[in-house]
Amino acid sequence: MTLAVSSRPTGRRLADWPPVVAVDEEARPGPSRRTVLQGAGLLVALTGVAGLSAAGCAAPEGPDELEGPLAAARADAAAAGAAGAAFPELADRLPPLADARRAHADALAAEIRRARPDRAPAVDAPPPAAPAPASAAAALAALRGSLGTARDGAGAVALTTASYRCGLLTSIAASCAGLAVVLA
Repeated sequence: MTLAVSSRPTGRRLADWPPVVAVDEEARPGPSRRTVLQGAGLLVALTGVAGLSAAGCAAPEGPDELEGPLAAARADAAAAGAAGAAFPELADRLPPLADARRAHADALAAEIRRARPDRAPAVDAPPPAAPAPASAAAALAALRGSLGTARDGAGAVALTTASYRCGLLTSIAASCAGLAVVLA
């Protein structure tokens, strides 16, 4: 290893600096620090790629966790539409509920299609037809009960789901709670 000693130029600011020692890079034994860091970076990158391919890139199996709230939203929208058509005295109260639950269903279906394109056929299946209720009071009671169940179900899924889905589900749960109060 050869060392070279040189003095810095003497300017007003640099006059008090000690001499600089330069190290000849070719004379140093072993790999340079840059080579070691590049090798370590390559090793980390390869380990990360191998970990991703082994740990979680496989598509999830089974139904999506949002399919339950989606089915509930579609069923509520259909029940509100059927009750509004069957009982003229409810015709002015139920369309906003049906519209809100359709909007919930659309938002849930869009999220499922985004996250799980393999579940699109299940998401795009038409909802079952809602049976006509026996009376207007029975229809309102059934809708209030269904909205309470939807609120609780969306809240329960929100506690266990990914954070970006939690906002959607808590919004739906809050809307169901408000709609149930309006129907009371």
